[in-house]
Amino acid sequence: MLSMLPGANILLVNNNIDMHDDLQRILSLRWCVEVVNDEQALKSINEHLPDIVVIGRIHRTNTLPLLREIRTNQKISIPILVITAPTDEEAAINSLIEGADDFIVEPFEAHELITRVAARLQVSQIRKYNRRVISESEERYRKLYDVLQKNTEQLSLAQRAARIGLWSYELTTDIGFVTDEWRHLMGYTADEESWSFIRFLACVHPEDQNRVKIAHLKALNTESGLDVEFRINHAEKGELWILSRAQYIPASEENKAPRLLGYIIDITERKKFEKELHLSQKRYQCLKMVTTAIVWTAAPDGRILEDLPMWEAFTGQTPAEYKEYGWLNALHPDDRDPTLSLWIDALEIKHPIEVLFRLRLRDGRYQQMLAFGLPVFDFNENVCEWVGTFTII
Repeated sequence: MLSMLPGANILLVNNNIDMHDDLQRILSLRWCVEVVNDEQALKSINEHLPDIVVIGRIHRTNTLPLLREIRTNQKISIPILVITAPTDEEAAINSLIEGADDFIVEPFEAHELITRVAARLQVSQIRKYNRRVISESEERYRKLYDVLQKNTEQLSLAQRAARIGLWSYELTTDIGFVTDEWRHLMGYTADEESWSFIRFLACVHPEDQNRVKIAHLKALNTESGLDVEFRINHAEKGELWILSRAQYIPASEENKAPRLLGYIIDITERKKFEKELHLSQKRYQCLKMVTTAIVWTAAPDGRILEDLPMWEAFTGQTPAEYKEYGWLNALHPDDRDPTLSLWIDALEIKHPIEVLFRLRLRDGRYQQMLAFGLPVFDFNENVCEWVGTFTII
């Protein structure tokens, strides 16, 4: 069950007096609500950071610049939910581009708004927890390294226990040093050649190699630190996710060449958890936006691959008949091409689809249906599946 997170502080930005009282009444049932207009919003956020910002009815001249200004302030990472008019699809898309996390289209029921706000609050809470855990982990590592750096044996044992591998790389001489635990995490064997950037890059997943090279070049050219995640092809464990962080150390009398001093850790389990959480959250967000009549899922390219028992009950089609794009054959002949055209457009622009058509029922009669579908995105913003419903009109 979705946690309501009672006691959370909501900043309601609303210039529409007609919507003002209704929105405040709905949200105040569970949370603390402060109401401001566009001009007061940023000042209020800076003075006492809310847990979420809800913006009523987008105004192109005021709301989009406000979103842009909030997101350009790197200290502010609060979730933002905007309310859009049913006929203003462009404003909804622009709000997401400018930094909004989600939008809800009028008209909506009170429980829909409450559920949407609760979902954003929960995601924000999880992100805060992850940041705190990572920060605490890094702090523990720094303290551990300071205490044990003079004792190689103890340091090696500590690295193995924490699954942290240390490395140092001189940027001008291309000379590198890595610990045994670094070799263990990266899949190097004890008798392999000494470390080199080329040898290290060969372990990186081909799709991530360019990003890793760019990160190292940035560290070299800007004299900044390194923070990059990438996959490796471990000789024994297969594909793993690695987090590499490093501090830029300028040249000194003791060390003539500038270098990167850093560590790597195995974040494969964290990545799996984040992926499952992300996919689950995306599915939940998508399904709660549609009514549950005939629920369907489709592959990224739009093909129906899973069984749809409700569709079979309605139409009499067998799985072999409706799989792939066979479901179109159950539509009225005049509605097939227009529906397919809208579906292809949605697949290309990765945008929600809503379409009316006549469906041939099991007894041969035609029934007016509303189909609604949403794309589900993975961490790389690629569509991993589509979900939606068919509803009787």
